[in-house]
Amino acid sequence: MKKFTYIFSAILLLFLLTTSKSFSQDKSIGTVIKGIVTEKSSGTGMESAAIQVFNSVDSSLTGGILSDKSGKFVIEGIPEGVYTVKVSFIGYGTAVAKNVKTGKDKKEINLGTIKLESSIETTQEIEVVDEMPLMTMENGKKVYDAKKDLTAQTGSTLELLRNVPSVDVDNDGNVSLRGGGNVKILIDGKPSALLSNGTQILQSIPASLIDKVEVINNPSAKYDAEGISGIINLIMKPGENTGYNGNLKATGGTQDKYNINMGGSVKKGKWSLTGNYTYWNYFLPGTTNLLRQNFTSTEARTIDQTVNWKYKGLSHFGSAGADYDIDKMNTLSFVANFFYYKRTLTSNNNLNFLDPAGNQTSNILTNNDDGRDGTNLDATFTYSKKYEQKGKDLTAFVNYSGRNEDQLVQYNTFNNTSTLSKQEAGNDYRFDFLNAQADYTHPFGEESKLEAGLKSNARFINGNYYFRYLDNNTNTWMTMAERDNDADYKDVISAAYGTYSGKYKDFSYQGGLRSEYTYVNFSIQQGTQKYNNNYIDFFPSLMLSQKIGIENTIQLTYSRRINRPGLQSLNPFVRQFDEYTKQTGDPYLKPEYINSAELGYTRSLSFVTLTLTGFYRNVNNSINFVNLVDSNGVSLIKPENAGTSNTAGAEFIAQGGFAKWWTYNGSLSYYNTNLFNNTGINIFDKTYSAWTGRISTTANIPDLVDVQLSYFYNGRQETSQGSIDPMQMMNLSIQKSFFEKKLILGFRVNDLLNTQKFAVALAGSDFSTALRQKSNSRAAFFTVTFNFGEQGSTKSQRTQQRKLRESENEIQQSGN
Repeated sequence: MKKFTYIFSAILLLFLLTTSKSFSQDKSIGTVIKGIVTEKSSGTGMESAAIQVFNSVDSSLTGGILSDKSGKFVIEGIPEGVYTVKVSFIGYGTAVAKNVKTGKDKKEINLGTIKLESSIETTQEIEVVDEMPLMTMENGKKVYDAKKDLTAQTGSTLELLRNVPSVDVDNDGNVSLRGGGNVKILIDGKPSALLSNGTQILQSIPASLIDKVEVINNPSAKYDAEGISGIINLIMKPGENTGYNGNLKATGGTQDKYNINMGGSVKKGKWSLTGNYTYWNYFLPGTTNLLRQNFTSTEARTIDQTVNWKYKGLSHFGSAGADYDIDKMNTLSFVANFFYYKRTLTSNNNLNFLDPAGNQTSNILTNNDDGRDGTNLDATFTYSKKYEQKGKDLTAFVNYSGRNEDQLVQYNTFNNTSTLSKQEAGNDYRFDFLNAQADYTHPFGEESKLEAGLKSNARFINGNYYFRYLDNNTNTWMTMAERDNDADYKDVISAAYGTYSGKYKDFSYQGGLRSEYTYVNFSIQQGTQKYNNNYIDFFPSLMLSQKIGIENTIQLTYSRRINRPGLQSLNPFVRQFDEYTKQTGDPYLKPEYINSAELGYTRSLSFVTLTLTGFYRNVNNSINFVNLVDSNGVSLIKPENAGTSNTAGAEFIAQGGFAKWWTYNGSLSYYNTNLFNNTGINIFDKTYSAWTGRISTTANIPDLVDVQLSYFYNGRQETSQGSIDPMQMMNLSIQKSFFEKKLILGFRVNDLLNTQKFAVALAGSDFSTALRQKSNSRAAFFTVTFNFGEQGSTKSQRTQQRKLRESENEIQQSGN
């Protein structure tokens, strides 16, 4: 812990020392540069636009400032020389005035009105030199632009998340943030039944449907308090605002991987309509090796297990939406998503039983066929109202999400001479989620506002589990009552929140409080076993931010959060995967409570933006999965509230460019965790360090191709009973557009060096387990995309736009 503190303090001190040049100029002499920044479409002044003055000789930063509430700016003390003035704002193009000459005869230079817009066109006086970076920081959250990631053109949403800073995805598709699991994942800001059984379903959702990924490590009281390490919000692509447009995309990959996507939108009058359809077919084989040793008997028993498996996934995704502008102040929106998926996992499971000398004593071979299919429907109705007072608005929505899922697993077990048994295990589940929320924002002047809201989430889950075996004597299927089960689960979480935010000069603050009432009721075994719980919690949050000049920002955040155990963790019914692997839940599990704090520093330079964040996370009532092995070598996995976890770490993010056409985005996370428990049968006290890193670089080579190379590395991690080996992977994407981006060809290779693998070791006083898994993860994809409609400007349109900007948006350098 001390080592981490020294490292973080040293890096932060180094960053602060490098800022001294920005504040050394004498404002009492030199030239004044002033102007006003406005938003072109509305003509309103843009507050907090960044104005930077660079020396044209050595490109050093000479001065800078943020525009005030009306968009005006005044930069004093600019020495005699020739400068480039850069004006930028998040979400807009960057205006540049070149060859701005200052001297004794020019005490003041008025750049006039600078109208920023999102266009990437250039003029003689104004040229957009930068697009929005791949990732931006907005109000305490990281916003990752999926449209700029070439992986999103051909990959899945799960593959896209691998490229997002702070996000880690393991070999089984589990998502974590900075080493912390139980991440709350939302779709368009709402929970979805689609993700009720984990994040693996994201493998079946094409990344091309995602517009942005929001990562909120320390959410404010406005957001749901659920989740240990934060929130990931997947924002689906909206339709275009004007005219009509559409696209058709087809992808083919090695080893039978296919994807077809088509979509379009149209706006006419007060109506905007959008539609999208995607077909996804994915195949992936692999091998898992498992070595288990049992030390509870006089003679050690060893099981050497090899599983050769094949995954086959198929899905259909369709969406439709409509917006209706009642008037300029009121809007109604409706969006619906339909998702059908079918997944099969076939495997050959070979179990060899060894004596203490390592000699094989017996062998069992099991052929498993695990089939699962389901449908999911999401529908949201939203009403938005704006008021005459700027910043005052009301939004309310009702969302329904429902899913049906059926699963049938067939087990055929053999020895060397005959069939030992045939068994089937099946289940069917129905998920119904209903969410309603209203949010109100009321400004107080220009610098502060109150946000308040009410929300209620209700979840209803019903399921049946059955098991049967084939009687070899009668050749009939028989049931086993002790292995049949049903579940009836419901919970309601009602919440109210309020946040107040304000600003004084360059200091910003936000404080909030959220209250959530939780009601849980579930039963199993035809209602013969019933469990319920209800409780109320309060979750405060705090954010403080200080800008230091134009280049530097320091931010401190705190939040309290909760992680409630789900149905699978609560259900005490024992589920059996094979003869030697079982899993159960604990109906008396308590929620985990998390206290999280972050201290971040951001420095923005002309060629790079650097962010350094130190974070601390304390988890009480930690839920750990414990592996218990009996004298027959049968493993029982069960969750329990075991002790406390404290994690401290640092995250470093850098994004910038080697040239205008060559950009990069990289992150490095280090954390130190202490897991300890002094009660119960599972006593442990473990401290470990781990780190993850990723780098992505994109080269938009003019008139040639776009190339993206991504690499990520997950260091060794520890669990309460073992460790997980390091993982790494590299991906390559190439894209070429033709005919004004009407036709786009793409090529991508996943796991270029074939290094992706997963290995975990577990050990206790009476057992040891080693698992290694390697899939055929290296695959190549080829994509063809055809865009039609108003996708971009033609040459004649661009000429007209250039002339318009020459008359409307030029920077005057007349000196007054």
